[in-house]
Amino acid sequence: MAKKAAIFDNSDWKTRKPRYDVAEAEVGRVLCIRMAPGDDLYGTTLKICREKGVKAGVIVSAAASLQKAVLRNVWKFPDPFPITDDCRIFTPVNGPLELLQMSGNITQTEGGEPYLHAHVTISLGRPEATCFGGHLVEGCTIFSTCEMVLAEISGVAFMRLMDQHTRVGEVYGIPLNGKSPEQVAQAIQKRKARPRPSGVK
Repeated sequence: MAKKAAIFDNSDWKTRKPRYDVAEAEVGRVLCIRMAPGDDLYGTTLKICREKGVKAGVIVSAAASLQKAVLRNVWKFPDPFPITDDCRIFTPVNGPLELLQMSGNITQTEGGEPYLHAHVTISLGRPEATCFGGHLVEGCTIFSTCEMVLAEISGVAFMRLMDQHTRVGEVYGIPLNGKSPEQVAQAIQKRKARPRPSGVK
């Protein structure tokens, strides 16, 4: 019987050929944001990025009160990749809630649209200070306010590109350094063509 191919590369990470990507960038504009009651945390963040032309950025800080939230988590490993909704659980949480922490980034798709990837931690008043965490999706509704600081990064094309291993869009930074649009497009194609690790399906 043939050995089943692995999903993960379980070789020694200390000695295997590196598969990570690093691109240096600089901090550009800093957006100081206040969202109003009824705004959706996910959708409004994306709307602001579209309006301000932010296609590469990082969430520096966020504090908010929420009427309700929906959090997404992975509850089982896929076999094989990609991770789909069959492997996820969506948890609705009714408020009042406090947004304790939000971390994530803004990238752009190949079509030039901003893409938000963020995780959040929220607390519930009853039972006292019970906390929940997960991936931010639509459905987190602002109660009184959301105060966010978002920093744009420059000097890099911060892209969300299809990955041959995980089979979903993963982040990749392309240093610009005076590159022409054609050179950036070549770098995108080169990254997308990078094969899966040996022995991984």
